[in-house]
Amino acid sequence: MDVITSHRLKLLGLDPEALASCPEAERAQVLYARFLERVPYENLSDNLAIAEQPDEPERWPRATDRLLRDNQGQGLGGTGFSLAYALRDLMRGAGLRAECTLGYNLVTEQAHAAVVLYVDTGPLLYDPALLMSGPVPVRPGGVLEDPLGRACLEPRCGPTLTLTLRMHCGERESAGGPDAFEAPLGPDGARPIYSIIPMPAPPQSFRQAWLASFFRGRPRPLRIARRVGDRILRYGERPGTIEILHESQREDVALRGDAASQLHTMFGIERKCLQTWFERDR
Repeated sequence: MDVITSHRLKLLGLDPEALASCPEAERAQVLYARFLERVPYENLSDNLAIAEQPDEPERWPRATDRLLRDNQGQGLGGTGFSLAYALRDLMRGAGLRAECTLGYNLVTEQAHAAVVLYVDTGPLLYDPALLMSGPVPVRPGGVLEDPLGRACLEPRCGPTLTLTLRMHCGERESAGGPDAFEAPLGPDGARPIYSIIPMPAPPQSFRQAWLASFFRGRPRPLRIARRVGDRILRYGERPGTIEILHESQREDVALRGDAASQLHTMFGIERKCLQTWFERDR
């Protein structure tokens, strides 16, 4: 591995030499699992980027090295585009054939970013914004059975597939966390998340979709989510609670007193960043 990749992997606490010695599929999963463990989903960094440079949209996206530095120093992560872009770079650096791909979010009606990894047994869809523990095989009916739920790529029309997500603990109609969790529940308890033709996205198209994903008006309510073992922790500023999803139950934790300190403890984001957000002019 080159010097840049080695540096990036060390920021995640991975040994580059040990990772390089792993077989292809194992290497991808070890890297993804560590990325999921260390890097949360959050839109705080997007809101801060817009506030700091409101007239320079080209500077809002945070590429791989910026994301990893911010994660190391402040515990920040990113939204779907930042997470997919960084994961793609890390996988490529580790000698894996990874490409960014674009889907269509069925709730927000905006583009959704993920990563397709090409291995000998067939392509795999990795989506760190979904917080699932592994990839979904890219084929009609491809399924990931996760301790927390079931992700499936269901045929739609032609080459288009729809990714659905069903959590074992059951869910409300609407929840905090990534946009994926805002999709309405189907009759079987699964959420149709996004439609996708899982093929590499042209770099310019990906960049344009990334820029379009930023909300230029009033800052969006804060959303944070992360995976901790076989639990998902997620916070939505509206309704202002932390949800903890277990294998068979959902636990609600109310924010009391110092919200910044409580969220820092739960999600690892620097308290000062969170405090700045809550103290901003509304």
